[in-house]
Amino acid sequence: MALSEAIKAMISFPVLLGVGVLYVVYQVVYRLFFHPLSRIPGPWYAAVSTHYEFYWDCIKSGHYMFKIEEMHKKYGPVVRINPWEVHINGPSFMDPLWGNNKLEKDPFFYGGFGTNTGVVSTVPADLHRLRRGAMAQFFSKANIAKLEPRVLARVKQLCKRIETHKAEGKNVNISNAYRCLATDIVTDYAVPKTRNFLDHPDFASVFNRVIRDTSGLTNWNRHISFLHQLMVNAPRSIVKFLDKDGMVLAMVDNQQDLYDQAKTVVDNQKTKTTPTVINAIFNHPSLPPQEKTITRIFDETTTVIGAGTETTGNTLANLTFYVINNPTINSTLKAELNAAAEQHNITPGSMLPCSVVGTLPYLQAIMKESLRIASGVCGRMPRRNMAATMSYTAPSGETYVFPPGTIMSMSIRDIHFNESIFKEPNEFNPDRWLTKDAEELAILEKHLVPFGKGVRQCIGLELAKQEILLVAANLFWKYDFDLFETTQWDVTTEHDFFAPFGPSESKGVRVTVK
Repeated sequence: MALSEAIKAMISFPVLLGVGVLYVVYQVVYRLFFHPLSRIPGPWYAAVSTHYEFYWDCIKSGHYMFKIEEMHKKYGPVVRINPWEVHINGPSFMDPLWGNNKLEKDPFFYGGFGTNTGVVSTVPADLHRLRRGAMAQFFSKANIAKLEPRVLARVKQLCKRIETHKAEGKNVNISNAYRCLATDIVTDYAVPKTRNFLDHPDFASVFNRVIRDTSGLTNWNRHISFLHQLMVNAPRSIVKFLDKDGMVLAMVDNQQDLYDQAKTVVDNQKTKTTPTVINAIFNHPSLPPQEKTITRIFDETTTVIGAGTETTGNTLANLTFYVINNPTINSTLKAELNAAAEQHNITPGSMLPCSVVGTLPYLQAIMKESLRIASGVCGRMPRRNMAATMSYTAPSGETYVFPPGTIMSMSIRDIHFNESIFKEPNEFNPDRWLTKDAEELAILEKHLVPFGKGVRQCIGLELAKQEILLVAANLFWKYDFDLFETTQWDVTTEHDFFAPFGPSESKGVRVTVK
């Protein structure tokens, strides 16, 4: 009995509380003074826990990116942003970090997507190579070129919708229209069921809100890892009962649709006359059976559709705003397009193909500047080297050493807005890409990395560029646009949900057609 009472005393609440407090104190002291990253500059409250990151990314809806920018202004090019991660704002480190094909992704950061078996979230380099290889041929430059007629058909469909709005005297929410276009193209090519959102009367405004809400959930799921699974597996009836405005239900229904598409592939049901990307993954001979489960195919379906929608739609929205907002840019682009159409005897009722517009200098410059300023991924992209020490030497000459396993991250946005590379980086200036100075142009081209860099760069970059060129060329050739109740505020980056999102109150870029 005495022994039993002694054990009870040892595990009493005050004792447990004391042990807990001691553990917290130990963690704080260790992380501040004895951790391998303890010499890396940064605020102490970011070094001791992830609570600071959680507050700014979750409670404040994707604002940690801006706090990191403030840290760099105060502490320099290398800062410790959580207990195990350093963030580097130094373009010279881009190649060692993103160009090294042996580095792994950070499981904590990419775990936020909730698609751990998808290519984007795959941690080990070897497994990533296997999974990416199963779909790489579908996104090669040659295969994307063959896809052009299907892309042009969607652009033509968008033109018809624009003409209808023009005839009815309605403004066009071009931001939503672009997301619908991108979704239709990627689902037509990649998955069993094409969504056909361009047919929606309001350009699928509910779905576009779902994209935003689901992307915002990524930050929460990074810290509370069961949230994504809860959304995927929650009984619809309960969600419908609890969700008064219908937005959570829309997210659940979207996840169910993605699951149903994956199940169609796994069940080997005939889907389309032409092979889809997801079908090719499932049937790829190099993938073992464990790579063809319903969970794995569901994760890849979610990844492919998500990656092919928001980034392209946002870049096109930025392009449209900045071109319309600057009469000189607008008129110069139109003159180039009109000259190209005339030279190739293309009538107004036809469409401009890539063979005509793909090499137009000013259109190319506008696309590059749009990719730069939109920065399709604004969130940091962390990596870790499990096998070797890495180091970074700052412009000041100070060298920082990162032991094996250190999470090191950089952000595309920091590179694209680096004023030592891009003069007046906040200005939309296509002329910067038309410089006659070959050395200057080479520097600009090297640091234009909207799709990332190395073996982990976005696999869909050729498709995205094709869409941007064909949409921009045909819409600005065919129509004269005015902005409708749209200012630069509507295209500012207000939230980092890995992809950049504007103010929640914004209705996006809206235009009227003359």
